[in-house]
Amino acid sequence: MGLPDNFLDAVRKGIILNLPVVTGVVAYGFVSGVLSRQVEMTVWQVAALSGFMYSGTAQLLIAGLWTTDTGSVAALVSVLAISLRYLLIAATCAPLLKPFPISARYLMVSLVADENWGVAMAHRNKDTIGGALLLGGGLTLWVGWMISTLSGWYFGAIISDPTRYGLDFAFTAVFLSLVIIMAKDSKNRPLITISCAAIAALLADRFLGGSWPIISAGVAGAGAAALTYTDTEISP
Repeated sequence: MGLPDNFLDAVRKGIILNLPVVTGVVAYGFVSGVLSRQVEMTVWQVAALSGFMYSGTAQLLIAGLWTTDTGSVAALVSVLAISLRYLLIAATCAPLLKPFPISARYLMVSLVADENWGVAMAHRNKDTIGGALLLGGGLTLWVGWMISTLSGWYFGAIISDPTRYGLDFAFTAVFLSLVIIMAKDSKNRPLITISCAAIAALLADRFLGGSWPIISAGVAGAGAAALTYTDTEISP
């Protein structure tokens, strides 16, 4: 199984489509780098986490645990719990990756983040090779993430309070924009899906805490989307 003829065109399209969201990712990555510097991580540790872990929420969690007495096993379990949403994300990516050879699928799924996944899913009915959109977006976000986290580490000695500049809201702003994009392009009763996810997140935050609001929102949103799904969604 080879790559589709228009593969490179779709990768370029993925890069272009993700340029608006990468600005928020860069701001969020900068905050992550600043916080990493404040807990005395080395630049090489930040580079390794950003390059191989490639997860803002997990890296912020590690930064928060860095100077505590939390053991490595507890830290690993915490990162695993907060990353469980990628089980759902990866499952929804499976149809997008079918046209590609297995080696290309592993590369594409390794670069999946919340942002390029949201963009790819919003355009899944408009492009027959959504996996290439994932790849283009993933490469864009990865480069932006590496540059921003390392820049944040460098300037971390100067900036003591990232919230003073509103940088802490960057992550929230990115996800709000993705919700709006997907709701606008969806034919699947988006208000019901979003409402179910929001209610589940609020309840989980109230009674469970931790990373359960993220997991609960993902399960509830996916369930609501499945229950309200119609065959007309697959039509262009």
